[in-house]
Amino acid sequence: MARFDLKHRGRPASTKLLQTSKSTAPVRKRWTLQEEIQEDSLKSIESKAVTEGASRLEERAYKTYLARVRAHQRLGRRNNAWNTSMIALSTSTTIASVGLLVNRPMYGTGGDTLMAALAILSLVSSLVVSSVNYGGRARAMEASYKRIQQISLAAEDVANDPSQATRQRLNELQREYAIAIDASENHSDADYHRSQKVNWRKLWRDSLVSYFPYATLAVPIGLMVPFAKWFIDGL
Repeated sequence: MARFDLKHRGRPASTKLLQTSKSTAPVRKRWTLQEEIQEDSLKSIESKAVTEGASRLEERAYKTYLARVRAHQRLGRRNNAWNTSMIALSTSTTIASVGLLVNRPMYGTGGDTLMAALAILSLVSSLVVSSVNYGGRARAMEASYKRIQQISLAAEDVANDPSQATRQRLNELQREYAIAIDASENHSDADYHRSQKVNWRKLWRDSLVSYFPYATLAVPIGLMVPFAKWFIDGL
């Protein structure tokens, strides 16, 4: 009777264990499937956030690129204008001084004083233009906008290619953009407005500064008129 009870007691235990293992298997499978769905959902949300961040970075970098192209053009234009003015003033002053040595009354009774004043003006102007360093700043601005253009293109690739849309890649581009911004001087408000093609009336002051050196060419031209007249009369 004891043996019968032992066998009878053992059978339900194994049967219960088997039933428990069979019943928990589908639960685990369902739980694993839910985890995969949740993980895919999180990845999709993260990828979308990175894509949107890359799109914003691309737009911001492209606007900065356009503004810095305008800044490069402005600095180069001013460099050329002031170089032209300095060369013309130095050349005309030298020629006028030679003419004054040959013909004292060429520039009136104050000719010597005029030549001395123009020589000082030429020296001071050249020192000021050299300290402003338009040429070096234009080259630095050119390197800056080229680097920002590369970052803008890379951000566009990340925004359009899901395989590149990773948080690490976006952080790298944002860090490179910040470094490129700090690597050179910032563009001016006028440069930004020019890149956005706003009304030119808002830019007249900046344009006046850029083209002022050409107005100073009136001084060399005024110096050369008496010399040219004297030279032609002597032929």
